[in-house]
Amino acid sequence: MEIIEYFTSQNKEHWLNEIKKSDWEAGQFLYQLLCENRLKDTVGATALVLMLTDGDHLVSFCTFAPLDDIQPTDLTPWIGFAYTFPKYRGHRYLGLLLNYAESLATVMGREYIYISTGHTGLYEKYGYEFFKLDKDIGGGDSRVYRKALAADGPDKERRYENGNKWKAGIVKNARENVDMTAYCGFSCNHCFLGEWCGGCRSVFNCCSYGTLFEKGKCPNIDCCQEKGIDGCYDCGELNVCTKGFYQPDNDGAGACKAQALFIRKYGKEKFFHVHDKLHEMYDFKKTQEVLGTDVEAGLKILEKYL
Repeated sequence: MEIIEYFTSQNKEHWLNEIKKSDWEAGQFLYQLLCENRLKDTVGATALVLMLTDGDHLVSFCTFAPLDDIQPTDLTPWIGFAYTFPKYRGHRYLGLLLNYAESLATVMGREYIYISTGHTGLYEKYGYEFFKLDKDIGGGDSRVYRKALAADGPDKERRYENGNKWKAGIVKNARENVDMTAYCGFSCNHCFLGEWCGGCRSVFNCCSYGTLFEKGKCPNIDCCQEKGIDGCYDCGELNVCTKGFYQPDNDGAGACKAQALFIRKYGKEKFFHVHDKLHEMYDFKKTQEVLGTDVEAGLKILEKYL
């Protein structure tokens, strides 16, 4: 038995067909969302589909995402679409996936993890407690369960250790063959939080700025995708833009825009070359520590290291 993640798996078509075999309406809905590439738009940009596999066969699956079918809500993260195929039932295989999700949530610093269900007596076996009744997006009643993750002890230590290892694997797979130029102009390769994020163009976009917005997608990404451009550096409105990361009250706005202007002028290859030089010369986490807050001054600093 092995747990793999759908979006970063090597054979998505095969696993998609395995999900399609589920005899459950919600499983078919998950299949539809994946086929139409709408799952992340529905439950959040960092949504994962966790799959317990037995060779080429799918044993059990679930989602781990910022949202599920209780929307809107401040509660997060959620386990959803939990299903085990009939011939594998009775062995508590679902618990392996729940433990995986709980470990990721622990690494993320979450106090609780949530499940929305119509079942009674199922998730209690895995340490979940009934929290409240709530309305799902269809207007029906749903039982919300939660599991506490914050209490110190051996269980938390185990989850934290495993979660670090598993998330690192997901990030590594998500980054393969992906352009690490952020839409706004930053370098995802040089981000001090890069070990936790696949990059904003990847299938595991955990950008800390993006998490401030609904479903984890920042306004700069939305704007670029709506305009059909590669990044803000291709936009004619860049110099006067105040969207997303370029908001005037953001202390990194000037440094970010300076980098986007640099990419427009010199291209991505030289942009990454200069970033490598900056990190050789300075010890810093955020580029504004070196480039400052003035756009033109920041651009001149970048040009200095061409």
